[in-house]
Amino acid sequence: MSALQIGSLGLKIPLSVWFTFGGAGLPAQGAAGCAWATLVVNYALLGFALWLLLTQGFYRPYALWRRMERPDWPQLGAFLRLGIPAGLAVLVEVSSFTFMALFISRMGTTAAAGHQIASNMAAVLYMVPLALGIATSARTSYWLGAGQPGLARRATWLGLGSTMALAAVMATALALLARPIAALYVSQPAIIAVAAGLLVWVALYHLGDAVQAVSLFVLRSYRITLSPLLIYGVFLWGLGLTGGYRWAFHGLGGVPRWADPGAFWLASAGSLGLVALLFLALLVRVTRRLPAR
Repeated sequence: MSALQIGSLGLKIPLSVWFTFGGAGLPAQGAAGCAWATLVVNYALLGFALWLLLTQGFYRPYALWRRMERPDWPQLGAFLRLGIPAGLAVLVEVSSFTFMALFISRMGTTAAAGHQIASNMAAVLYMVPLALGIATSARTSYWLGAGQPGLARRATWLGLGSTMALAAVMATALALLARPIAALYVSQPAIIAVAAGLLVWVALYHLGDAVQAVSLFVLRSYRITLSPLLIYGVFLWGLGLTGGYRWAFHGLGGVPRWADPGAFWLASAGSLGLVALLFLALLVRVTRRLPAR
């Protein structure tokens, strides 16, 4: 998988440059060229994946191409009971991040540009807990399925411990290098100043974001999906998005209005911190119920 992703990056970079700026008879397409390059690379990955599934002996025991069985409605219902809340939780998380950008755009182009840099860095940093969350949940699920709850518990807390350590290192580096990082994106001093200030809040935001992201993946391994959805709705939509909006445009609970993107980032950082603590509490409770072996 890693080799495929690295290979696709090696294909996407030259294609993006070619489609964006043109050359060899192809007219320049601007930003749309990046989209076309992504489309080409994704279809190339799809074709290569199908070739692997058809030709590699590793996949033969799974009998992927045999005739499909009749639907097992009780099993499909069990999947839906887990999958629908999990999918809706992703919707709440993504929409809270998206609406934040829409509201900040009302503050002007400089604020919107600074926020775009901050959100891009937040997304880049998120890739680390995302990868750790996938890996930790895979190992936790494996040991739970193997009837080894003690090893599942160990995988859970090892993954979370690694996440916290890496998040602390990356958040510290981002806070210390906020201005140089912002200057990598743009040369306008006004935008750099706004973005550098926001990147400090992004560092704080990342601490909660990393822990809650990995915790969410692992909670799914323990078949807990409804509680995270409710927690997301209350804190990400309620405290983070709504609180940030009220603070930025009207003032909040006696606190004067702060017409700055930082109001949204600070409110979101606080809400994610609370989400992380609640998710950790859920994990403590569920892992304590497991037998030692």
